[in-house]
Amino acid sequence: MFRFEFPYILWLLLFIPLISVWFIVSQRIKKKKLSSAIDTPLHNDILPLLSFGKQQLKFILLMLAFAFIVLAAANPQKATTIGNKERKAADIMICLDVSNSMLAQDLSPNRLERAKLAINQLITQLDGDRIGIVVFAGSSFNFLPLTSDYATAKMFTDVIDTKLIDNQGTNIQEALQTAARGFGEQKAKNRSRTIILISDGEDLEKQSEDLASEIAKDDIIINCIGIGSIEGTKIPIKENGIETFKKDSQGNIVITKLDETTLKNIAAKTNGKYIKATNSTLGLDVIMKSIDSLDKNSTQGINFKDYQTLFYIPTIIALLLLILDFTIFNAKNKFINRKFFFGKD
Repeated sequence: MFRFEFPYILWLLLFIPLISVWFIVSQRIKKKKLSSAIDTPLHNDILPLLSFGKQQLKFILLMLAFAFIVLAAANPQKATTIGNKERKAADIMICLDVSNSMLAQDLSPNRLERAKLAINQLITQLDGDRIGIVVFAGSSFNFLPLTSDYATAKMFTDVIDTKLIDNQGTNIQEALQTAARGFGEQKAKNRSRTIILISDGEDLEKQSEDLASEIAKDDIIINCIGIGSIEGTKIPIKENGIETFKKDSQGNIVITKLDETTLKNIAAKTNGKYIKATNSTLGLDVIMKSIDSLDKNSTQGINFKDYQTLFYIPTIIALLLLILDFTIFNAKNKFINRKFFFGKD
């Protein structure tokens, strides 16, 4: 399976025929003006280096380069199939971090958007499962109660942003509490329960690991996806319409880092999995295998897919086309081109 992550960017390809029409018309006007000023048999004598053919070739190369740049920007992706499996129904609560640190751009386009993509990919693969979403920062709330309406789940996922919660911070403990309550007071008959925590792991309360142990007593497994880089990066924000970086009370730029230790410990307390997200894969195959191994209800069939980014291929092609265009001169070259395409026009 092949797809574009940002298909709307492909609309830019419509500029190619428009620009091409403009180029053809301008070339004809130039030739007409030249013919009216100079007799055609004298063209080669008066303008021996003039080559409309080379100009046309350079234009074609530029348009091809532009097309491949657009394809690269749309981010082509190839599905990585994990094969057909026998699946059963489960209840899944996703805890999504919406603190300002999730705006960091160490994952493209930023941590939060990458996480939302992961959730949509997961929803696409569900069949018979119920899914809910808890959003959290300094506080949390049940944004989407458990549902098997996947279209609605995707719609809710798409509108998630950092403005949903004014109380900033990263309170993982409260998020896990909210998610656990989201399953209901009584366990659904023959349905397993799992929480998928998606965060950069910068837990300000430092009590989430103890809570994870309590949650495990209710047969709830917590799987964690770490979003961000261990080295850390700045947090872009807007102040009065100007893009800048978040600063602390002393005026120092805040650096946000992925805290893998917290997320790994939370997962370990419940016998769950920890995966570090990257631009090319979110590790959802590991999460799905973990969910599939649980004791669930009615058997279902599923073919899970993750996606590998291939933007570098059209980028390389575009670069080669631009280099080739740069090496071709507009005018004829008596030492190089006379024996080839452009000796006569």
